[in-house]
Amino acid sequence: MTKNSEKISCIDIGSNAIKYRQYRLINKEHLELDTFKRVSLRLGTDAFNEGKMLEKTYEEFFSVLKKLKKHAKKKEAKLIGLFATSAMRTFSNKAQIIKKIKKDLGLEIEILSGKEEAALLKYFDYRTHKKHQSMIVDVGGGSTEIYIADSKLEKIKSFQLGGVRILKKTDKKKNWIELEKFLKDICTSQIKNIIGVGSNAKLIIQASKKETDFLTYEEIKEIKETLKKSSIEKKIKEYDFPIDRADIIEHAASIFEFIQNKFKTAKFYGSSWNISDGFVRKKILDNQATSLEAS
Repeated sequence: MTKNSEKISCIDIGSNAIKYRQYRLINKEHLELDTFKRVSLRLGTDAFNEGKMLEKTYEEFFSVLKKLKKHAKKKEAKLIGLFATSAMRTFSNKAQIIKKIKKDLGLEIEILSGKEEAALLKYFDYRTHKKHQSMIVDVGGGSTEIYIADSKLEKIKSFQLGGVRILKKTDKKKNWIELEKFLKDICTSQIKNIIGVGSNAKLIIQASKKETDFLTYEEIKEIKETLKKSSIEKKIKEYDFPIDRADIIEHAASIFEFIQNKFKTAKFYGSSWNISDGFVRKKILDNQATSLEAS
C-alpha cells in the first residue's frame, strides 16, 4: 500500500517553555513525531509574580514565535495551531498579546481553558495499559490536569498547581484541598496505573535509575526527597536535567506524590505522550488540521 504523508506542526506555549513539534501524518491517520524543539522561556515568572507579560518578555516571546514560524516554513510543515496554557490564561494583558501576534506574525494563539487542556488527555495512547484502570496526569509549570476514562462517567479536571507555580510560592491551600477532594471521590481500588505525561514525569522516572519502567509510591516519595536535597548543579550533572527543569522537578514530584498517596498500590509510569499529541490528534479528528497561514 502506498503511503501518503504530509508534515504538520504545532507550538505549545507553556508556563516553563515553548515547544515546537513537527509530525508526519501518514494516510491522514497515523502520526509520527519528526522534529522536536524546546525553547526555554519561563512565562510563568511574569504570570505568577506580575500577573501580566512584561514588555521585555514579550520581545523574547515574539522572537521565539517568529523563528519557529520560519522553521516550519523552511521544513514545509503545515503549522496547524499555537496553543497556550496556564501562564497565558493568567496574564491580564493576554488579549493585547494575541492581537499583536496576529497582526505582526499572522499567527493566532488559542488559549485553552483548564478544562480544554485536561480534555486533550482523552486522546492518550493507552497501549498496554487498561483504560479504565488508569489515571492520566499532566503536571506542568502552572497547572495539573487529570483524566480518568471511567466506564460510567469520565472525570476531567484542571488544578492551579504546577512546578513553576510552587517554585514561585504562588500555589494556594485551596487548590491542594480541591485536588484532595477530587481524588477522594475516586474509588481507590479502581486505579492501578498513574500515568504521568510530559517531560516532568519522564525525568522523575529517569532520576530513579531503575531498570523497571514504573515507580511505587515509596519510590516516588524517596526520589522527591532526594531531589529536594540535591543542588541545582548536581541535578544537572548527575541526572542530566535541563537547567530550567532542575529547579522545579521536585515540586512536580511533590504533586505526583500527593496524588499517588491516595492510591498507594498503583504504579507510576512516565509516558513520552504529551498534550501536543492530543492537540494535533483532535485537530485531525475535527477536520481542522489546516494551515494557520493563507499562503
